[in-house]
Amino acid sequence: MNNFKIASLYAAMMAFVVITGCREVGKQAYYTVSGPAMGTKYHITVEASNPEIVQKSIDSILADFNLSMSAYIDSSTLTHFNTADSVFCYDSARDPYFEPVFLKSKELYQQTGGALNPCIAPLARYYGFLSKQKKTNIQPDTAEVQKLMSFLMFDSLKLDKSSTGNICIRKPKKEVNLDFNSLSPGYAVDVISRFLEQHGIMNYMIEVGGEIRTRGVNERKTEWVIGINKPSEKASETDVELPLKLSGKSLATSGNYRNFYKSGGKTFAHIINPFTGMSQPSDILSATVIADDCITADGLATAFMVLGLEKALELSEKLSGIDAFFIFDKEGDGVFEFKESAGFGRYYLHNEQK
Repeated sequence: MNNFKIASLYAAMMAFVVITGCREVGKQAYYTVSGPAMGTKYHITVEASNPEIVQKSIDSILADFNLSMSAYIDSSTLTHFNTADSVFCYDSARDPYFEPVFLKSKELYQQTGGALNPCIAPLARYYGFLSKQKKTNIQPDTAEVQKLMSFLMFDSLKLDKSSTGNICIRKPKKEVNLDFNSLSPGYAVDVISRFLEQHGIMNYMIEVGGEIRTRGVNERKTEWVIGINKPSEKASETDVELPLKLSGKSLATSGNYRNFYKSGGKTFAHIINPFTGMSQPSDILSATVIADDCITADGLATAFMVLGLEKALELSEKLSGIDAFFIFDKEGDGVFEFKESAGFGRYYLHNEQK
């Protein structure tokens, strides 16, 4: 899975540290490990004595995540749900991830008034964003879009858990499908952070597909520095618009400036509006959310893109423990403008206000 949410690390943090370098294995030191993750990549910097063991454990966690959340693996829990006719049941002992992601989705669905709707899968597939080969030539059919919108029935889905640990979900229609791309990478970050802390690792930076969590301090014994990427298709992942200092918090950024295509003179964006069924860019170029847990930051960043600038800013001020930063280009002249929630300024690396 590739959620294409871009929240690049500040350039200095992106440098790869070779784990088999000159440092003696067994000593506490900072190492960066990286690898494939959920259709994208991860980069994790930790203060640890055995980085090879850390990496093997992280790879194992992410492999299990794929078996839970991947829309491209036939044996995944998500695929089994999507292909079920009416009732889907699974063993929660074999998949500990599906239930918490589902329940968090319910919470965010309510908080955002339906802007975060994991039942968007049929529309995402129609526009080609859940296909292995993306569509490059499409003229949306209004009647077909309306039909697919009738399957966005997330409010009707509920989990039933038996005493034996089996979890069942009843589907009102076979065509009701789920897509957790908007928040499963964030939850992967949360799971990895818990794993590290359970093993006594308290200084770390985790990044999975652009979703980030930090704790403690970096190798220079200062707060971790994270950068919000420039929201431009021409920008590299190290082109930073705003550097932030972040410790003990999670950060996620959503934007349509990388995962999109053009057809018939129109732009089709991967964040699809569940209220209109349309795949089109928001008036926000990127939405960055800071929260205690990464799954919340991840899901809200997507929802804010759907809601649009004014509604997103209003909601960010209402939600407890949430700070948000929005980049937009009102005039369409390539000059970025910025809006932020009241508390966001405390994360600036420098004191200058945007």
